[in-house]
Amino acid sequence: MEAVEYRSVIKLFYLNGQNSTEIHHEMVQVCAEKCPYYSTVTHWVRKFKSGFLSVMDEHREGRPPSVVTEKNVSTVEKLIMQDRRITIKHLRPRSA
Repeated sequence: MEAVEYRSVIKLFYLNGQNSTEIHHEMVQVCAEKCPYYSTVTHWVRKFKSGFLSVMDEHREGRPPSVVTEKNVSTVEKLIMQDRRITIKHLRPRSA
């Protein structure tokens, strides 16, 4: 199961009036070793209690999940082809 599916199950049990311990116990019986940790269940129960009822991840600002782009790959490849003895230290972007 995916994280969103686990959260949906936790939300369903929470809305049925079960606490974190009961929810985790039910999930362990069904999912066995693939069950989320108890701390994960309590985290989501706390979020649902505070009024946050979405099971989707919130959008976060900041760095993109990956900096691997065609442009970056081709740039690094060109630098390596020009000087095969180049080091990572020389490939790293300079700080502003």
